[in-house]
Amino acid sequence: MAAVRAAKKPPKYKNVCEYVKSLPDEHKASLKNVKEWQGHNKEIVKELKQKWRRTEKGKEKDILHREIVSREGYLRRINTYFDTGVWLDLFWGKDQENKVAYRTTAYAYDENGLRKYYHPIDTEREM
Repeated sequence: MAAVRAAKKPPKYKNVCEYVKSLPDEHKASLKNVKEWQGHNKEIVKELKQKWRRTEKGKEKDILHREIVSREGYLRRINTYFDTGVWLDLFWGKDQENKVAYRTTAYAYDENGLRKYYHPIDTEREM
């Protein structure tokens, strides 16, 4: 049996985006790391559902249900990442412990050649 396992070819991941497959294993969002997060969260959802079924009605059952729904949503967004290569969540990591940091890749410039900034109150516009 060991010889058969050794001769087995690595998976091709036909349904995973090429960008995700091309990331090195050391990258934070590599296929290997995100698959690990996916497995961890699936296991936690399974345990939470068992606990939720055994719990009587009340606040604790509501808290468990919220956690289940949150983790299932995270799993759906992980699947979207595998399909598209776009991370749609505000958090990342095994237990969503890290927050996504945004950065601008293409700036917008005004007619004077100065970089535009977002202003919550537009002072030039009449109200």
